[in-house]
Amino acid sequence: MMKTKRFESRVALVTGAAAGIGKATAERLAAEGARLVIADYNYPEAERLAEQLNREGAPAFALRFDASETESCREIVARTIERYGTIDILVNNVGGSDLSRDLDLLNMDLGYFDEVFHLNLRSVMATTQAALSEMTLRNRGSIGGLLGDFRGTLYGAAKAGVIGLTRYIASQYGKLGIRCNAVAPGLVLTPASTRSLPENVRSVFRKYNAVDYLGQAADIAATIAFLASDD
Repeated sequence: MMKTKRFESRVALVTGAAAGIGKATAERLAAEGARLVIADYNYPEAERLAEQLNREGAPAFALRFDASETESCREIVARTIERYGTIDILVNNVGGSDLSRDLDLLNMDLGYFDEVFHLNLRSVMATTQAALSEMTLRNRGSIGGLLGDFRGTLYGAAKAGVIGLTRYIASQYGKLGIRCNAVAPGLVLTPASTRSLPENVRSVFRKYNAVDYLGQAADIAATIAFLASDD
């Protein structure tokens, strides 16, 4: 466990927390003293992570989360407050797109629009709306929205919506002590991206990076931890 305890007594809800950036973020926040809610569609993996954190002395519990269902977005916030009595940090870390349907504008499957926007934008709205009602009571909170890369027209448009939503939440609730930030990483070597991108593709990303380095999930977790902290 880390010596720094910036999140002692804080409660953090992380969606998509069973793997990749979400898992690294949950582990980082827990290491700094947070009480965690691990929300993920893959409930068995979420439960395994919660059990691991509990063994390490960090209070955590798992919830099954379906970002395509608005009620599930509200329920994980309600269950968090029911378990811990409050919520201090919300990390919206769910998104994705089927790139065989989400193509360029001319060739995309427009019938796929609702599904992509529900998963990537409406779920963020619903979860954040539910959390804000608790956060504004105490004039404190931090909301981190994780954005992916720029593949897929619908996906990119939905993530642009998340960026806009972030600005509006920050403007509307900043004076109440609510901080809202969006973290927009490029290629991050999560297990999923490592499996799906061969080395020659990764080398293209590295070529156009400012530094000769591809990100790790722990790098993004460190950024989120900074934004969620009083620092």
